[in-house]
Amino acid sequence: MKPLTIYVSQIILIVNLMLSGCTNTASIFPKGAITQFDLLEKEFKQPGKEYGTAPFFVWNGKITKAEIDEKMKDFKNAGCGGIFVHPRPGLITEYLSDEWFELFRYTVDKGKELGMNVWIYDENSYPSGFAGGHVPAQMPELYNQGQGLQPIDTTSIPADFSKYYLIFKNENGKYTDITTSAQNELGKKGDYILISKTYFKSSGWFGGFSYVDLLYPGVTEKFLEVTMPGYQKIAGDEFGKTVQGVFTDEPEIGSPGGIRWTPDLFDVFQKQWGYDLKLTLPSLWKEVGDWKKVRHNYTQTLLKLFIERWSIPTSEYYSKNGLKYTGHYWEHGWPGMRLGGDNMAMYAYHAVPGIDMLFNQFDEKSNTAQFGNIRAVKELASVANQFGRQRTLSETYGGAGWEITFQELKRLGDWEYALGVNLMNQHLSFFTMAGARKYDYPPSFSYHNPWWKNYKYLNNYYARLSLALSSGKQENKILIIEPTTTAWLYDSYLGSGRNATFNEIGKSFQQFVTTLEKNQVEYDLGSEDIIRKNGKAGKSGFTVGERTYTSVIIPPMTETLDKATFQLIKQYIADGGKVFMFSSPTLIGGAKNQEITDFFKLEMENVIHIPELNQQIISFYFQSENLKFENVIGGNLYHHRRLMEGGQVVFLTNSSMDSTSTGSLLVTGKDAVFLNAFTGEITDCPEVKDGKAIKISFSLSPAESLLLYVSDKKLKGYKEPIQSRELKLVEAKSEITTKRDDLNVLPIDFCDLQIAGKTVKDIHVGEASNTVFKENGFPDGNPWNHSVQYKTSIIDQSGFDKNSGFVASFIYKINGYFDISKIKSVFERPQLFTI
Repeated sequence: MKPLTIYVSQIILIVNLMLSGCTNTASIFPKGAITQFDLLEKEFKQPGKEYGTAPFFVWNGKITKAEIDEKMKDFKNAGCGGIFVHPRPGLITEYLSDEWFELFRYTVDKGKELGMNVWIYDENSYPSGFAGGHVPAQMPELYNQGQGLQPIDTTSIPADFSKYYLIFKNENGKYTDITTSAQNELGKKGDYILISKTYFKSSGWFGGFSYVDLLYPGVTEKFLEVTMPGYQKIAGDEFGKTVQGVFTDEPEIGSPGGIRWTPDLFDVFQKQWGYDLKLTLPSLWKEVGDWKKVRHNYTQTLLKLFIERWSIPTSEYYSKNGLKYTGHYWEHGWPGMRLGGDNMAMYAYHAVPGIDMLFNQFDEKSNTAQFGNIRAVKELASVANQFGRQRTLSETYGGAGWEITFQELKRLGDWEYALGVNLMNQHLSFFTMAGARKYDYPPSFSYHNPWWKNYKYLNNYYARLSLALSSGKQENKILIIEPTTTAWLYDSYLGSGRNATFNEIGKSFQQFVTTLEKNQVEYDLGSEDIIRKNGKAGKSGFTVGERTYTSVIIPPMTETLDKATFQLIKQYIADGGKVFMFSSPTLIGGAKNQEITDFFKLEMENVIHIPELNQQIISFYFQSENLKFENVIGGNLYHHRRLMEGGQVVFLTNSSMDSTSTGSLLVTGKDAVFLNAFTGEITDCPEVKDGKAIKISFSLSPAESLLLYVSDKKLKGYKEPIQSRELKLVEAKSEITTKRDDLNVLPIDFCDLQIAGKTVKDIHVGEASNTVFKENGFPDGNPWNHSVQYKTSIIDQSGFDKNSGFVASFIYKINGYFDISKIKSVFERPQLFTI
């Protein structure tokens, strides 16, 4: 019988596959996950609010209850399941004031009334930690003791050397600390390093203060003390109910200059590693001494402090108060260590791990890309699998532009869902677009967009897709050790200290995982920090948390492993586990180690050395026995599958925007049905029997997707799907007329500005606004564009002198005859104008 080709428009397929030798019990599924298909089927038509999308509800003006009412109803009508209350530049209402918390409670009550969830965003803009200026205001010691150490090479000691924190002298390739004896070096020639402290700079972005040192003891506790009691007092009765949890946004440990430092760094390092970091500091930016070991130990120490002083206190606080912890770090910088060391290690402390996928791009080659960056999403999904997290979040679409189309929105969303996301947080929905706010990373998912009334179709689609891809569990059998600790050896907080090998590692690993993903290989990534804390090895396999793997891959360019990782791999191999070596590490913790070098030179049947990844290697070693793709041609195909009790969920999507993807899916079973995420309908899926399996052919147009359910027994009661028909052009028998839906609007974005006796011609209105503010006491321009208001700091200084003023002339030409009698002028703030 000839295989039937099915044309499906944005459809989901679910596969019920009885895996041989696999027994699924409810105890091994993530808490709260739907594990049976009949429950999924029951909820599929109208998923619960927890599966709906939850955009950033941006509070960026003067917030009122009337507008909260209007916008919350608007979100509900658009199919959103919840919102994140997100303070952002332009906010006039005082952050963390009594009024703020009253308005938040009002939003919670409105959410409860409408059947929507409400989430707390933990900061006034980002990065999280400074509480809109309240933390540095109350704890100045956290930033005035220094956060960086900036070195300068010199051949002599200056007379004012006392201003330097440390001074080193190089003699015969060895650096010694001469800080206390520098007086003796005056007038001499030599090879010296002068090290001064650097400090976070004050900025309007941080409310006139600076960012905070998250490595400094007590900062996180102060942050929680400042931000959370108000929410607890006003809405604590709804924590874990309407108020689902807390979103943290890009907390980081970047340096204000030089290498990252914190006052007790040397003491912590000495205790952990048994030697003085101070005496080996030059190894952090120069390739001198045992520099690989020092860099490894230094970065692991920073990561340890970041986790112990930020991740653990926040995670424990939110969990204790019944709140889910979500949000993201700066995952796009991998393999860079400057902002956090290891993002995967941080995800382990989130109840709902999250990432950030911005802009409207699709770059599968760059390791620092947003959409198209497979590694970034696989990190998220892998940690969720290893810790039994049911939900994974993505802050999505920010900066994609006003012109983004529905097809592009779907293509980008489907791609990240196929890789492991199942909760969409749209970036963002403006409270107001007045003034400079309209330039803040659009699009806005709100009435400001002409397609907003129709957006509910995509929202409902992602609610059903989230339901399906939150059900059961993803269980991959291949673990790839991410070469993060190897990248540490070649990175540095100083640009001159970053070795070119660093970029090669990033590109190599990106190409490696992308090749596997595009060949439908199923795998998880492994963080060595997580493996050290949650790994074990035995005859059943290599276990990380709740996942046990039967194959471990050491990817290309892996030079070092942590001691714990190596010991577990040795045990795993001794118990018969398979390891695929695309490189052979020779270091332990960045230090030369003969044991690991000799071990991987041994000939072991279950240790396979492979020079390069190619199609033959993938087909022979890495393809799943239970799910096979055949004759895939064209497009850009991705898939995701989740095991259920007696079955599995499989999602397919074509991420190409210009090419159709065709092929066949071969799975074990006897029958299949489709799930349509746009309509909520479930229909029969024609299939062809192929031994113990069935074959389903597919043809996915650009940005199309599908999912299927395959049962080990015949299914009854499902209707045949509507077959697509050949389209025929119909000739018009009368003239075609068009009618506009509303009045046309022509924004005038440029003007001539007269101010302070000067005239500037043809200036953009945004720059004109900045110029007016600069002339009236705001050196950085319009503060509502780039500043966070600490208490009422901007309001208190926002009155211009009564003699101030300016003239803005908007000039335009109308060619030909035009009836100007009906032209209207539209003003954003008409109350400010007299006509």
